[in-house]
Amino acid sequence: MEVKATVDEAIGIAQEISGFWGKLASMFGGAPKPTQSKPLAKKKEKFVAVDETKLMSDVVKQLTEFFKLQEQLAAHIREAEQKSRTVYDPTQNDMEAALNRVMAMDQMAALEITIRETMVYQSPPEMGALYSKVFEMRDIIGAEQEAARIAQEQKEKRLAWQRHRREADQNLKAGAVVLALILIAYLWTWFLWLNQWRTT
Repeated sequence: MEVKATVDEAIGIAQEISGFWGKLASMFGGAPKPTQSKPLAKKKEKFVAVDETKLMSDVVKQLTEFFKLQEQLAAHIREAEQKSRTVYDPTQNDMEAALNRVMAMDQMAALEITIRETMVYQSPPEMGALYSKVFEMRDIIGAEQEAARIAQEQKEKRLAWQRHRREADQNLKAGAVVLALILIAYLWTWFLWLNQWRTT
């Protein structure tokens, strides 16, 4: 149900973006729409002031919302895969789980295609090569995040190794102290026994 709700929300935003993008393209003279037969008398067109910054801000806001939902859907799919690999659920219906996962992955692929086509074919020229620029930047950020993740994992492994080493050193010292106390107790007992043996 969570996947379906997320998918439905992402589809709604994709459709909203697509409709918004079409309006934006028509305002900027983007992809021409089929027209009916032209009337002989041409009416004077009304000039509509367009705030390009606000329009672009709205596009970015809607795309950001879509990509957040897409990331939530991807995280849900990863979580389901991880749970399937690590947790045994005897009540789980394997066919239902497979169907849900395939449906979520298909919906995500379809949404990616819709957004790509909308961003490439329906974007006004003023927005430039938005799709290419966004995905190039995504690749750069992904590489940076991967490097940061690897560095963080190495740091955590180093800290865990140092903690393990400290614990091993403490255990070794505690063992040496216990062994020394046992040796002292043995020698003390032996000297007592020797002293008593001499007196008798």
